[in-house]
This record gives sequence, C-alpha cells and structure tokens, in this order.
Amino acid sequence: MKLYKFFVLTTLIVLNGVITSCSNEFEEPEYQTNSALPEITSVTEAYSEQNVTTGVTGRVYFINGDNLQNTLSVQFNGYNASVNPAYVTKNTVIVTIPFGTPFLRTSDDQEVSNKLVLETPAGNAEFNFSILSVESFSEGVQNGQSVVNIIGGDFTNVTRVVFVSGSEELGNLVELDANIISTSSNSVIAQVPDGIIQAYIHVYIENVVAVAQDSYGFNYPIFTDQLFGWDLGGWSGTQSIVEGETSIGNRSIRRDSDNWGGMSFNINDETDDLFIEDYRTVSFQIYPANDNTTRIAFAVNDFDRQVVLDVTPNQWNKFSIPLTDFYPPGTGPDKITRMDIQEYSGGTAPFLFYLDQFGFIE
Repeated sequence: MKLYKFFVLTTLIVLNGVITSCSNEFEEPEYQTNSALPEITSVTEAYSEQNVTTGVTGRVYFINGDNLQNTLSVQFNGYNASVNPAYVTKNTVIVTIPFGTPFLRTSDDQEVSNKLVLETPAGNAEFNFSILSVESFSEGVQNGQSVVNIIGGDFTNVTRVVFVSGSEELGNLVELDANIISTSSNSVIAQVPDGIIQAYIHVYIENVVAVAQDSYGFNYPIFTDQLFGWDLGGWSGTQSIVEGETSIGNRSIRRDSDNWGGMSFNINDETDDLFIEDYRTVSFQIYPANDNTTRIAFAVNDFDRQVVLDVTPNQWNKFSIPLTDFYPPGTGPDKITRMDIQEYSGGTAPFLFYLDQFGFIE
C-alpha cells in the first residue's frame, strides 16, 4: 500500500511539473524571457556537409550557433531569406539562399564586407559570408590563346576554374583545370584548356563551386571559324564566310539580304547525322550590322517550325534555344537535315548580319 501511495504521489508531481512546464511554454513564449544574444559559429552546406564561408544561391545551408531559437530574420548581403520556424532550433537554423541575393554590395561605389546577419528579439549575430555567382561569360583571344571572361562575383578569393564535360553516370566525365590569367571581385579571365570542344565552366572558392548556365563550345558544331560538314546556301541575297566581324576567332558568315531573304544549312553526303533526341539546345550568335536589321527567324527542317528572335543592331546577340521550342517531346523528326536563318525585320532593305559560334549542345 505504501509503495502504491508513493507511486501515485510521484506520478502527480511529475504530471504537475509537465503541466506547469507546458503552461509556461504556451503562456510565456521563450522569446519573451530569453535575453541571450544569438551567436553564429559556422555555416554548413547541406549537400556536402562541409563548413563554408561562401554560399551559392538556390542551395540549402545550416546556420550553426547558440541562442538561435527565436530567429526573426536571416539576411545575406542585406537580402532576406525565408525563415521557416519548423527549421529553427536553439543551435541551428536551416535556410536556402534565395535567388536574387546580391553577390557584391556597394556603398558610395565602395565595396563593403559580405555579411550574414541573423536577427532575434535579443539582438543580431553577424558572420562573414560571401556569395559566389556566375552570371555570364564571353569568349575571346589573348596572346593567341582562347580565353573566357567570366562575369559575376564575389570572385575575390577564387581558387580554381574548371571546364567539365560528360558525366560520371555515362562514364565519360572530363574535368580540366584552366589557367587563371587575372581575377577581380566581379571578373575572372581564364585560358581555355587545350582540347576543349564543349564544357560547362565551374568556378571554385575552396570547396564551394558555382556553375555557368550556358555551355562553352558545342557537342555538335555547325560553324566556328569554318563549316563542319554542312552546305551553305540561301535565297534573295548573298552569304559568304569572311574575316573581320567575329564574336570569337577569325571568321564569321556574312549575310546580305533582301526582304524576307535567308540562308540555309543543308546536309550532304559527308554530314554527320544530327539526331534531334541527342541534343538539348541550339546556340548561335548574330551581329546585325545596320539599324534596319532588328529581327530574324530560325527554322529547323520545316518553316512551320521556327522561332522569331528580336536582335539589337551593332552588337553580338547570343541565343540558346531549347529544341522543344521547335518540336515538343516525342513529336520531332528523327534527324535534323536543314536549318534556315531568315531576315524577318519587315522594314526596308538592305539588311545585313553576321553569324558566328553556331552549334548544338547536349
């Protein structure tokens, strides 16, 4: 009997403690009484599980520290990240660096330190943290070598530039380090490794990597300084391979056109098969050389399957068009046997443009 009474008494004391604890938890939220300042000790990339001081937009990170349970906001370079209370504890906050986060902040044209700022009712915690982003790249030649000028930031501490082609899954992965010629906070100039035909550009700061969205080069080139096994023709105008106005290299294709005239690329007996299902996009660059040339149309196999493109005169316009824009999945032909680029401005002739860096990407 005494044992039973002791058990009941003990149970009541425990339950009372639980009820009191729950009552206090709901009636007096912890953030109202906790005055300890938050502290950030490290940031971990979720995928690699490595501690980092640089992040990439769109990826998930663990902010580690102490007194983080009442987090109100998280900012990267002054840009708010979404904070879900379900992913907040005393020692960890899980966030995704949002797209649009600035990778360089400026004040009165002076660069300021990159910061991660976490806010709680008790105060703020700061952590030195930069954003790595590759926005674009352009191709060129320096001292007779092909180079890329990579635009983005913050490139201050870039350690590697790597050209990557193929994949581990297919067993044809190739990774070639590029020689870095120069770096600044928003630009990296690197020499293209020998033997590169097509690759994606990876920029590293230690173990953090950002990847260019566009591919360098082509898996199936049509024209880069020369035609690769295709015949060039046209109507209502002339076309020729010339030296002079190029986006890269020494030659481009010049097209002088009347209204609605165009040039064609056709297969011949020596043309390698171009299977449409093997490729993802077609890419090329157009330079409209007079103010009348403001629009072109690009067609694949059939003029009913064309994309109309606005172009800006007197500068190179780069296009990467998904092949699904011409043929939805499962509806296309087996092979691409003809491509046409038609003058489509609808104004007054003459029309003049140059074509360069034309090919297909897997």
